[in-house]
Amino acid sequence: MSSAQPRRRPDLPKYRFGTGGWNNEGVVHAYSREEWGLGGHSATESANMANSFIGQSIVALLMTVPAVLAPIGVLLGIVVTLRSIPDPGDMSMGLVLIFGSLMCTLLFTGGWLLSIGSLRGELRARKLRKPKGLPKPMYAVTDDQARAWFEQHPGTLEITRENFPYSNRPFPGEPGFTAPGGTDTFYS
Repeated sequence: MSSAQPRRRPDLPKYRFGTGGWNNEGVVHAYSREEWGLGGHSATESANMANSFIGQSIVALLMTVPAVLAPIGVLLGIVVTLRSIPDPGDMSMGLVLIFGSLMCTLLFTGGWLLSIGSLRGELRARKLRKPKGLPKPMYAVTDDQARAWFEQHPGTLEITRENFPYSNRPFPGEPGFTAPGGTDTFYS
């Protein structure tokens, strides 16, 4: 495999399917993992505002202050601990401050770094979607829903098990396959 081609894990589907764009909810698009970005909401997710670029930016901005201030708490805890050496009874306050600030540092800094990573991923995805004319995915659709749409609009995506790995209906050559227009109850 050449270094120019991205490595693909065999257990990941080739495409994710979603509808996107305003007044374009009836059109299903196929997105690669890199093009998905922050992605759309699925039927099993809540409508999460952090799934948008602006919402994720606000989360990152709000986490910046505690991510910067929490390490200062560690330094303050060290100073309190060192000042309490003559009186060991007061040392517990410094230790609590150190460990509490360490936990806050891990949580807030880790969350901030994840938010920044999500924002960078969305910006990369936008650059990949733009030349193809793909809108940002607003809502995810299942493989069966996407397959039905692509079967009604032939020529846009090949109908194979590789492209729709989670489809519940059989494909040509698989046991139980019925050609469209036959007795397949999915089209009735």
